[in-house]
Amino acid sequence: MAAESTKPIAIADKLLDALSGIGQPGDFCVSGDLPMTMPGLEVDSLGPVSLPLNRTQAKKLIECCRQAPYGQGSDTVVDTDVRRVWELDPQQFQLTGPEWDSMVTAIVEGAQADLGLSDVKLNADLYKLLIYEKGSFFLPHRDGEKLNGMVATLVIGLPSKYAGGELIVLHNGQQYNVLMEGAASGHELSYAAFYADCEHEILPLKSGYRLCLVYNVSLAKSRGKRRGKAIAASSNEPRTDSVTELIKRWVEGDGAHKFAITLQHRYTKGGLKRDALKGTDRNWADVVFAAAEQADCYAYLAQLTRFQDGMPSNWYELEQRARGHFVSGSWDEEKDGPYRGKASYEDIYEESLSLDGWSDCDGKPVRFGQIDLNEKEIIADPPFSKWAPSREEIEGYTGNEGVTAKRWYHRAAIVVWPRDKQYSVLCDAGTAAAIGGLEQMTGQLDRGSKSGRKERLGCCVSFAEAIIDTWKPAARRNPWDSDTKCIGDESSRAEFPQILSVIDSPQLGSRYLTEVLRDDAEQQIDKSFVAFIKRHGWNNFEAALLAVINATTDATLSRNTRLVEMIATLPDKNADRIAVGQLLSNRLVARLEAVDQGSTKSATRPWKRPPVDRSKLLTSLVKGLVSLSADEALQKLIDHTLGSEQYDLTDCHVAAVGSLESWLARNLISNKSCITAIESWLQGCRSRLEDMTSSAPEAPTDFRRVDTVTCTCGDCAALKAFLVNPTEQVGRFPLAKQRRQHLHQIIQRHNCDTTHTTDRRGSPQTLVCTKSTTSYDAACKLFKRDSANLKKIIAFAEKLK
Repeated sequence: MAAESTKPIAIADKLLDALSGIGQPGDFCVSGDLPMTMPGLEVDSLGPVSLPLNRTQAKKLIECCRQAPYGQGSDTVVDTDVRRVWELDPQQFQLTGPEWDSMVTAIVEGAQADLGLSDVKLNADLYKLLIYEKGSFFLPHRDGEKLNGMVATLVIGLPSKYAGGELIVLHNGQQYNVLMEGAASGHELSYAAFYADCEHEILPLKSGYRLCLVYNVSLAKSRGKRRGKAIAASSNEPRTDSVTELIKRWVEGDGAHKFAITLQHRYTKGGLKRDALKGTDRNWADVVFAAAEQADCYAYLAQLTRFQDGMPSNWYELEQRARGHFVSGSWDEEKDGPYRGKASYEDIYEESLSLDGWSDCDGKPVRFGQIDLNEKEIIADPPFSKWAPSREEIEGYTGNEGVTAKRWYHRAAIVVWPRDKQYSVLCDAGTAAAIGGLEQMTGQLDRGSKSGRKERLGCCVSFAEAIIDTWKPAARRNPWDSDTKCIGDESSRAEFPQILSVIDSPQLGSRYLTEVLRDDAEQQIDKSFVAFIKRHGWNNFEAALLAVINATTDATLSRNTRLVEMIATLPDKNADRIAVGQLLSNRLVARLEAVDQGSTKSATRPWKRPPVDRSKLLTSLVKGLVSLSADEALQKLIDHTLGSEQYDLTDCHVAAVGSLESWLARNLISNKSCITAIESWLQGCRSRLEDMTSSAPEAPTDFRRVDTVTCTCGDCAALKAFLVNPTEQVGRFPLAKQRRQHLHQIIQRHNCDTTHTTDRRGSPQTLVCTKSTTSYDAACKLFKRDSANLKKIIAFAEKLK
């Protein structure tokens, strides 16, 4: 966790007071009744459904439905102790009423103002048809974001007489009871629209049938570039001025470099954008973004995560359950509803606070990755110590360790820091965060006046220098744990060479090569960076490129080979490029030999890397060396790889020849100096293939099979005798289960030419072995493959003559 802040608590309190006075732009739930508009409901396999719904049709409709699952996603399960309701997907029914879609649009438009969403365009997408019968209910839960930009849930009750089944919506201690009296009377429509993150439940139905349509309400896709609001609405201008002054006081003090103001509603990382903010959050964001701009600060939206790992306060109860049948358990707010447990610990082993899932005032994602922060940098009401978890995992008693609990707490937040602290905030947060900030800065190079571009470019150069100075390879993270994974880390690092190309500084490019690419095996460069080198002159980068190749290890071999190939295969006749390429290729072949001999292993391996694909490696090197007419280096490469066991004849050499055949046929015409080396390569492959196909495999003439068994136990001795017996095809071994299993394993381990089954009659049961021609069949298959490869090699060699 980051170092503790000394920011005066009084400023945090005053900021909360200033923001809490901002008027709510809308309610969190709206409802009403409407005159009847016929939806024209038609259900597959049932036909038209008349309204109000009567008992007979309700029963027939239920027969067409399935029990609704609890949670969301394909991995959810039906649990009638949590949710008891019948459902149909939109593909299973139609709404044919001519006025129905217009009426739904009118409901959404009418609800927008009450929800504080008048300034955005919303779409309503049909999600489910639900039918509740007596006793149906749904325990308290929250709706996850089923669509990108989902904001609210709309429920339209259709006429059907019933009692009970009230919809209860809660948010920040407030409760909204929706009775849907019009629909329950059987004469009207009823509707309720509420923010999707609000906790809500359906109370048990007392009598009758409750029939309703559920819609997901989401932001319509914007056409063109839509900007976030730069200032708050006029009614909030005094608050903006007050918040601006408080931020300026915070900046002028000796406090922390950043602070995070938590919001009231819940959002997923993908849905955390300024346009999608709900209720009071929208006005808070408008004010804080505007105040930050006036106070010369940056402001972003991000998801704040608090993680805890420790011993739960009720560990004794959990451990007693564990000694019986309880092993472990998990809970997720998105899937399992609001937290109902006791969120407290007796002892905490690990704790952290971090931010990720960033977006700017325009709603564009910003790849800062994960940034740590301190408790005193959080401005929250209620304080974060009183938050309920968003996810929990409990590991039960194992005999060696007691019960432990991991908990994650998620909140959306507006994060602010001064513009002149951008370098220190992001560089202190880590390389990925700094690159994300630099990417944002370079994206704004051409915004504003042309005269100011030079100054903006100078800031980018300084920032890039700071990143290279403090560069650290990506830390290892658990790929199976999305809550600890640093979103944007690898992607922002991968973009760094392209960002340097935009900055267009050859000095920065050389520093990147010698100080970052040389040692960080996870860094890759593409053709855009090679074009940047070309633009500034090959000789200016010769030393830096040579430093990268001279440092080649097993970890960087494939990457450096691709680099040389990109340089070598550029379609020009530039003498400087060819000279630099030949120098690099000669050094790379020498480093390849050292790597294959095991003398240049990487000093650090943050995670296990996949083995080198030597077929692709050989293909890439041959292509690069031929393109450069580097015949000596090419011959050296051919001699080394043909003489090394690490380069399999079939999987490496023959595969590489096959992938290069058409390319070599075209390019050797203009690179005749390399023909001799290629011919020696083909001849080496041909000689070995001729040796391998000099005689075809001979079919066995009796039942004698090769004995490769090394075990000397009595049962294996009997197996060996059976294998070498020329007249015995089937062997029977009546043995106890453990001894049969031993023979089974021996047969598989040594690839013995015999199948085996168990005759379960009698006691002990009998392992029945039947000799096969598996080895001969495999040898024939290899002979056929090698013969075909030999023909291809000979035919290709003839083409080159």
